[in-house]
Amino acid sequence: MSNDQAEVLHQSLSWLAQGRCIWLCSIVATYGSAPRPRGALFATDGTHRSGSISGGCIEDAFVNMLARGEHDAPLSLLDYGAHLAPDGSAFELPCGGRIRLLVERLEGDEASADLAAWLTKLQGDLPFVREVLLDQGKRTYLAGEVKELCEQDEPGRVRLSYALRWRLLLLGISQVSEQVARLGQAAGFEVRLCDTRELYRSDWHWGPEQGGIAVEWCDPERFVERHATAQSAVLALAHDPRIDDAGLMAGLESNAFYLGAMGSVRTTARRLERLQRIGEASQYQLARIHAPIGLPIGSKTPIEIAIAVLAEVIAVRQGITLQNCTDAT
Repeated sequence: MSNDQAEVLHQSLSWLAQGRCIWLCSIVATYGSAPRPRGALFATDGTHRSGSISGGCIEDAFVNMLARGEHDAPLSLLDYGAHLAPDGSAFELPCGGRIRLLVERLEGDEASADLAAWLTKLQGDLPFVREVLLDQGKRTYLAGEVKELCEQDEPGRVRLSYALRWRLLLLGISQVSEQVARLGQAAGFEVRLCDTRELYRSDWHWGPEQGGIAVEWCDPERFVERHATAQSAVLALAHDPRIDDAGLMAGLESNAFYLGAMGSVRTTARRLERLQRIGEASQYQLARIHAPIGLPIGSKTPIEIAIAVLAEVIAVRQGITLQNCTDAT
């Protein structure tokens, strides 16, 4: 679940409960270097705002359109920039991209019921698709991962996937794992952490009472087996082979989209040798491990290493190929 999406729906429900009419914008498609992904949400009552669909330029332009009396239809599609280029020429955002929006004008109890159902599903563990039929004004929710349609594929029908839970599975308490957990949660990941070393219990300073996460005191291999999915990244951050190696061996047997391990080039070579000798990992499996972990930005401090790690995880998730870091971490 995206915290940003949930926040927009919570705020929208609050405005509807106050009897206001609101406009909810969902990104249906992006072209080029758009600043926000498909499914991002923005809501406004014409004055107040929640969420984001750009760096601010589209939000400002949309509120100005409302002030001019535009977007009175219950459902419509908006290609941002087309209204500025009546000759049909392409119009791009300052970042070089273009965005298509689904615009929903909402008010009343029926709209509140739909948003409440949407929010409930968004807070669940299962992926789903929200389907909107523009001509009929019908909104339905489809279970599982269904093909997302472009308007050109099936005119009048929009499908957007939600609740794909991207997870960070952190192995070992450390200063780096704390910073990765903080950044990961802020970036919308579900973050989990395991350790078996009771000696480090007092070293975790970001528990639920601080708005963070609880440590799962369990075997790292079972931890990874229990939580790893195709939307998971397994990060070995303990600097302790008893934790890191066990978790990585389980990670190699999983379909996690990212495996990474902290350590210098020399430490990495020793780890790979152990995984091959003790864990009987193949060269193909070992090639999945990003080690030394993170992008090569010269990171030294825990927060710098965490930034490098999360940047690489996001790049891999987005299908962007980057050279692995060769700096010691």
